[in-house]
Amino acid sequence: MKRKKRNTGGSLDSLLDTITTVVGILIILLIVVQLGADSAVKRIVEEKKEKNAEELMELAMEQFDDQKRALLKQKEELQIQKASQHKEQQKLIQEITQLEKQLAAKKKEIPPAPSKLQNLRQQKSKLQKDKQTVEVKVKKIKGLLAKAPKPKGQTLSKEVNLPDPKPAIAGSSPYRFLCRNGKIFPLNENTLKRLVSSNLVKAGLKPNDNKEYDGKKFLAIINGKKLGTNFFTLMAREDKDKVIRFTIERKDEVGENSIKVVNSGSQYIKILAGLNPQKNYLLYEVFPDSFGVYLTARDFANKRKFPAGWKPAHRGTDWWSYDWGYRTLGRKEYLASRPKPKPNPNAGKPSPPRRPVNVLD
Repeated sequence: MKRKKRNTGGSLDSLLDTITTVVGILIILLIVVQLGADSAVKRIVEEKKEKNAEELMELAMEQFDDQKRALLKQKEELQIQKASQHKEQQKLIQEITQLEKQLAAKKKEIPPAPSKLQNLRQQKSKLQKDKQTVEVKVKKIKGLLAKAPKPKGQTLSKEVNLPDPKPAIAGSSPYRFLCRNGKIFPLNENTLKRLVSSNLVKAGLKPNDNKEYDGKKFLAIINGKKLGTNFFTLMAREDKDKVIRFTIERKDEVGENSIKVVNSGSQYIKILAGLNPQKNYLLYEVFPDSFGVYLTARDFANKRKFPAGWKPAHRGTDWWSYDWGYRTLGRKEYLASRPKPKPNPNAGKPSPPRRPVNVLD
């Protein structure tokens, strides 16, 4: 009995070895199978990717070809449409050109307007311009009246005639007055001209054959002596165009205000006493600060039947510069260097008579 037990234990060891060996083989087989399955799966996935990529590429190429054919078709349609529009434009241009020619021919067939009708149109245009000038003057008068200072103890209520522009009496000469800074200053232009010419003669300065003076000597004579009248100082300058121009500056301390101007013995009354209403007319240049003295002086002149006119002034200087015909050395060369004017198409034709300028109101 004891021997049998020993033999059974030895057979179990052998069986255990066999089972272990079989299990090990199965594990190895399982690992090999698993590795093979992974490789197969990867291979199948790669093949599927390549196949899908090829299919996507083929699909994209088909879509590209379809779009290309559609664009080519649109291009052909646009070219056909453009050619059609170009033909229509050319046709329209030809029709417009033809109509312009027909219109020009019709205009030539229209007879010219009668001379009387044309004269009436010109007169109408001139009347409209005169009306606009009057309206502008009225507005300026209202503006000056609004700005004019009111003297204490006095009233500015005066009768003022609206401007009625008209020319001066033929052959009469003007006498000018400046109204500025609340005062009036008489300007005798002829006296200033005589002062210039007489001082040039005294100094012995003469022009050359081209009637040109030495500019430096000319200015030294005129400006060095400070020529002028009781109311104004005369100054000369030489401009780039070789022309001597004169400026006139007032002496503010000698002007007469609205009270002194009509007092007996005033310079204004003395000047008017030496003038003739049939041979002289009065011109007033009025700054915004001197409308009161102008009204007083004008009222005095109206009572003595002097024809007169006025205009508002807003410049910085008392007077514009004057050109009395004096030229300096180099004037001839200056004129020669300027571009020649275009030929006058009306040269040789008699010019229409000049209408007298409206200086009176």
